[in-house]
Amino acid sequence: MKKIYFLLIFMAVSATSFSQSVALFGQCLNGTIICTYVTDIEGKPAYLGTGTVLGIDDVEVTVLWIGAPDNLWVISFSGQPYYQNSCNTPLPPGTVITPCPWSAVAGFPCTGAEPLSVSVIGVLPVTVMSFFAKPANNGIVLNWKTAQETNNKGFFIQRSKDGQVWADLSFVPGTGNATTVSSYQHVDNLPNSGINYYRLRQENSNGSSALSQIAIATYNTKSFFTVSDNPGHGLYKITSAQGITELEVMDAVGKKILYKKSAAVNDVIDLSLQAPGLYWLRIKNGANQSVVKLIKL
Repeated sequence: MKKIYFLLIFMAVSATSFSQSVALFGQCLNGTIICTYVTDIEGKPAYLGTGTVLGIDDVEVTVLWIGAPDNLWVISFSGQPYYQNSCNTPLPPGTVITPCPWSAVAGFPCTGAEPLSVSVIGVLPVTVMSFFAKPANNGIVLNWKTAQETNNKGFFIQRSKDGQVWADLSFVPGTGNATTVSSYQHVDNLPNSGINYYRLRQENSNGSSALSQIAIATYNTKSFFTVSDNPGHGLYKITSAQGITELEVMDAVGKKILYKKSAAVNDVIDLSLQAPGLYWLRIKNGANQSVVKLIKL
């Protein structure tokens, strides 16, 4: 397993609505460290906190799922995994009466008098595993799945032209209560011409709500460029016979991580320093613009 660095985006609405955290204690941790929910990575909740580790203060501590090929829950200190768990569960496994034991990562000892203790505090009312938007002949198809639901009233589908100003598009009732995977689909029959941004505002029976990550799809826009080495390891060659005027890359939750203007017919997007995962490339030439998915392996 390689050393990992994740940019975890604090999403105030989600963190407040979910009110969930993971408590860590024992081994080389000084006292209890509370990691709070910040966003989803690889379709599972990720947690972030700070504390004293190996005698060092203010160490960043993360608990998150790493997808293929590792497929592991990990507890990391300053970006380096120290503990791992191979159980593919919706939430991080606890250490009390569990068939999913945590083990130390080889080469990174972290030992102390007390055994490692992991406990999830609170329960996510709804865990959204995935949310995708895809253009089709009759519009843009939205698909999403939940890993669990507790008192889920349903989902308000929101759409935006710029990723900043949002409007409710439709409402899809939730399952209510479920401990297994639930699948949903909705078709936007009248999408905007060009780029469409979508997100879910999940509402609980008590009126509390939380926002999903952003999904992006382009409708009825002629392709005027090609992207090479996608999926790839961070370098993507962009070719356009018409020339390129703007390039912008966003991460899975819509945060801009790269922007540049260009006057060339060829350009390169460099994501070599970014974590593996899903990114969105917006490319523009005059009135033509489109968004495509970039996958970093």
